Amino acid sequence: MKNPDEREIIKIFKKRFGKSRFLSDDVEVLKIGSSKFIAKSDMLVQSTDVPPGMKIQDIARKSLVSCVSDFACKGVKPVFATIALAIPRDFTQRMINQLADGFASSSKEFGLQIVGGDTNQGKELVIEVSMFGAGNKKIPSRGGAKTGDIIATSGPFGYDSSGLKISINGYKANPQFFRKCMSKVMNPTPRLEFGLQAAKYFSSSMDSSDGLAITLNDMSEQSKKRFVIFGFPTEYDVIEFAAKNKIGLKELVFCGGEEYEIVFTVSPLYLHLVRKLAKKLRVPLFEIGYVARGKNVVLMEKFKPKTIKRCGWIHLRS
Repeated sequence: MKNPDEREIIKIFKKRFGKSRFLSDDVEVLKIGSSKFIAKSDMLVQSTDVPPGMKIQDIARKSLVSCVSDFACKGVKPVFATIALAIPRDFTQRMINQLADGFASSSKEFGLQIVGGDTNQGKELVIEVSMFGAGNKKIPSRGGAKTGDIIATSGPFGYDSSGLKISINGYKANPQFFRKCMSKVMNPTPRLEFGLQAAKYFSSSMDSSDGLAITLNDMSEQSKKRFVIFGFPTEYDVIEFAAKNKIGLKELVFCGGEEYEIVFTVSPLYLHLVRKLAKKLRVPLFEIGYVARGKNVVLMEKFKPKTIKRCGWIHLRS
């Protein structure tokens, strides 16, 4: 029997804890009295989550970005956070100062306050972030898509996976494209303000950090609907890079990860309002498909539907 991967481990724990208290979504929504309490935990592990060359300050920032992006896709403002650290023995005081500087500047950037945590020793740097917010408004789930909804993303896909292929695997690209890709790899920016203003119009939503294909499949499965994709959410320079290096564009766009974009569905009645917000906030909106009756995620290629299977980053499997 093979060892379980991340998804299978979650199923085991979900079965033990009970479905009503262990839901698969980007944030945990708990009711305390008459108020909703929003929580999220995420872990950054140096060997699996830190690309080569990333500065210590940026590592600290990225650990917060993961949780902020989850809050963003639900339209919830993160207010407080705690951090638990496993620090290797060879970390110098200068490195600790850089880590602290990264947490201080990024918490200010996202408008939240770090209020405590824990410190321990480890063989490599591990950062666990727990983030908290509150709100009584309706929060879109992964499973709320309705037949006829439009499927959209808050930005392009393919730059992060292209950057890693260039820096790690030696693929060729012009310097300008490489710098653009690595900027997104090293300094990912969650769509917090867009999520805070637009989420009230979403019928379903999810953070895309594990890969677009995984995100779409999770939303389709939980919504019990068929997601029909007719367009690639990407830019021409990614298409050009894929063609020059003979890489499948579908692989770059759907099977990457680390994009931290919001994938959402919206009723056609509210689409113009979301478009207006995206334009105001300079968010490059990509409308890539629609929701239909049925199941699975399919890409229309030459008018024929081809199933988009789960691909992307799966811990203990990728």
